[in-house]
Amino acid sequence: MASLKEVKNRIASVGGTQKITQARQMVSSAQLHHAQSVLENAIMYKESLDRLASGLLSLCMDYETPYTTKNTSGPIAMVLMASNSGMCGSFNANMIKELQSLPALYPDDKLIFFPIGKKIREAIEHAGLNIGTAPGTNLDALAGRTSYEEIAETASLFMELYRSRKVKRVEMLYYHYQSTAIQEIKETTLLPYSFSQDLVAKSTEEKDDFILEPSKEDLLDTLIPMLLKTNLYTTIMDSQTSEHAARTMAMQLATENADEILGGLQLTYNKLRQQNITSELLDIIGSSFA
Repeated sequence: MASLKEVKNRIASVGGTQKITQARQMVSSAQLHHAQSVLENAIMYKESLDRLASGLLSLCMDYETPYTTKNTSGPIAMVLMASNSGMCGSFNANMIKELQSLPALYPDDKLIFFPIGKKIREAIEHAGLNIGTAPGTNLDALAGRTSYEEIAETASLFMELYRSRKVKRVEMLYYHYQSTAIQEIKETTLLPYSFSQDLVAKSTEEKDDFILEPSKEDLLDTLIPMLLKTNLYTTIMDSQTSEHAARTMAMQLATENADEILGGLQLTYNKLRQQNITSELLDIIGSSFA
């Protein structure tokens, strides 16, 4: 059985850990609140651009650009998003499982991986998989940033890869934020870009007569790159919001577990202390009769 001093040291150690998890939970909760606000605004902006572009497309249904035309050859660029640090439960582990399943899901295609986040990059390197070598593909910093300018530059990299037909598609695997307790891994296509057919059909039905300056084609040439950059930005913000939610929950559970452990240790400490007191009393009583 542990000594009284050992149990006391254990209580101090768990108590110190609990203070760390409580502080980390508070920080993650504040980060989650901020990330939710950024994500909501990004989604609203993205949807507005999508409606505008779909409305223009309804006026020129035969419109095509290098970003909407399908490439028929080349590898598939897989953009995987995780975090730069741990203490977020199974957030990184589940994405690594998805990574491990990708070669079987695309048996006939060559895959090039573009990791956003240190943890998923390390997993890709450990697995010996092919990481993109184009300039700017070390994307660890984007896992913790909310700068639109930085993310837009990265989107331009993928747009150039696709426009020059160096890749067949650009796919993104990321966490979609549903609630603090639920984050779901989703896959979506960044390139080629496809318009929402529902929005196009609705715009066609509600089409009014109006004059565009410059032409609708010129406007779409401007809007589509903006949409692609906004799509990547929104997806990264979605993943970051999910990370903060996962870490908030993980730290909450860790704090609760520490509280339970402390309760058990305190009970053990009290029992040992009582035993020591009883033993001392018996020794005193025994010595008085000697």
